[in-house]
Amino acid sequence: MKKKLPFIVLLISCILFYWISNRSYALQGSDLETMQLFKLFRGISNLIAFFVPVVLFVFYMLTSELMFTLLDEKFDSKKMIWTIALSFIPVLFNCLVYLIVLYDIHPGQSSAQMLNQQSFIGLGLSDMEEVSYIFWFGFYLLFVLITQHEFGMGYGKAVAVAWVPTLLVVSARLLISLQ
Repeated sequence: MKKKLPFIVLLISCILFYWISNRSYALQGSDLETMQLFKLFRGISNLIAFFVPVVLFVFYMLTSELMFTLLDEKFDSKKMIWTIALSFIPVLFNCLVYLIVLYDIHPGQSSAQMLNQQSFIGLGLSDMEEVSYIFWFGFYLLFVLITQHEFGMGYGKAVAVAWVPTLLVVSARLLISLQ
């Protein structure tokens, strides 16, 4: 069970991402549901959403190994699989909160009504961006703390392993969008 737990966390993440995508499309439905092209793109988008956690997992594994090499630290792929999988736990909670909010929205409303409708937990779609930032910060915090603990490195190096690759990608995206 100990060897399978990281993959169970990853599979649950994939299912939750798919479920969020599927529910989001269900709320957008209306007249578009009768068009075959919309149904095709809906299915493709849901499939892509399913694989987002896998892509993120692979990204963190590869960039972590690269950062360990750059920082002259010993990389252990088994430990890193555990580290990344455990770091995904806040993301799982984020997905569950998002699903609660999505299922409290009734189809057929205008976009503005959907954005401002609050769920029974007091959050609406308009709140989910900020809420997601908090949970993703939890991901990176766990990533740093577990990396520091499991690999016995200083906090500075652990922060570099967890944050630098993502900061580079976000910076490149920002630079491209400014042009």
